[in-house]
Amino acid sequence: MENDDLLISRYLEGDDRAIAALVDRHLPAVYRFAFSLTHDAQAAEDIAQESFIKAWKNIRGFIPGKSFQAWVFRIARNTAIDFLRKKKETAFSFFESASGGNPVVDALADSGPLPHELLEKAEDADYARRLLETLDSRYRDVLISRYEGGLTFAEIGQALKRPLHTVKSQHRRALALLRRAVETQPA
Repeated sequence: MENDDLLISRYLEGDDRAIAALVDRHLPAVYRFAFSLTHDAQAAEDIAQESFIKAWKNIRGFIPGKSFQAWVFRIARNTAIDFLRKKKETAFSFFESASGGNPVVDALADSGPLPHELLEKAEDADYARRLLETLDSRYRDVLISRYEGGLTFAEIGQALKRPLHTVKSQHRRALALLRRAVETQPA
């Protein structure tokens, strides 16, 4: 598997398949990240798509040797913030397509859990989401980047434009706050 820098280099030399490989590699993680920020499947799909369009248009601004995933996550985070601002300004509904299809969700791997496993996971995920929502956004962003996005602390620092030691301390503080919340709030 070619690394991201090599794919970007190939794309800049005229190989359009290289950008498709980057999108295929990172789209599921960007979609999950956008969904964790918006809790809206349609919005997450739009944000992921718009994020890759922005990345593609600005690919020459990417610094080789840096994490492409952190870079595209920063783009996705900013795109999600813009989306949420617009959503606050204008109230509207998202409707599923007539066919009910969702190409991004359909492209994501399905591990095929059983119905009772899905219910347990949904209850746990809902509880975790409620706990995350109690955190200040600076802590929540670090946890989402780390556990939903799978970013390293250095990549989180790049994505959120924060020093590494700040990201690490915010991560520790966020976990401590969550631990206290679990002890004081019922499931």
